[in-house]
Amino acid sequence: MDAPAGEEGSEAEGTEEFVAGPLRVRPSARVALLDDEPMTLTPVEFDLLACLAQAKGRVKTREQLLDAMSDRNFDVFDRSIDVHISSLRKKLGDDPKNPRFIRTLRSAGYMLIDPEGDFEA
Repeated sequence: MDAPAGEEGSEAEGTEEFVAGPLRVRPSARVALLDDEPMTLTPVEFDLLACLAQAKGRVKTREQLLDAMSDRNFDVFDRSIDVHISSLRKKLGDDPKNPRFIRTLRSAGYMLIDPEGDFEA
């Protein structure tokens, strides 16, 4: 029997979906929806969002985010990740000072949070 999207075993069927409030990310289909509307993301923005979505609630360091995009040529000290995160936040309608989706943890990295959850950093 097939597992519904987002449940154990669904990765094999390519239907894995990560949800954070009104945000849904389907890495295998390279689709991100915000309020059920498709988001227009660059390949780097999508890869970052997918990486953060797969680790929802856990910190991802800059280095881990760079590693997740191993087919791209970035220097480990490259601050371009910050620029891409900033652009992604704008597209999500996120305020870095009061984030709904992407929280910055100073000297640690970034984390996708659920705006409807009760997680506090």
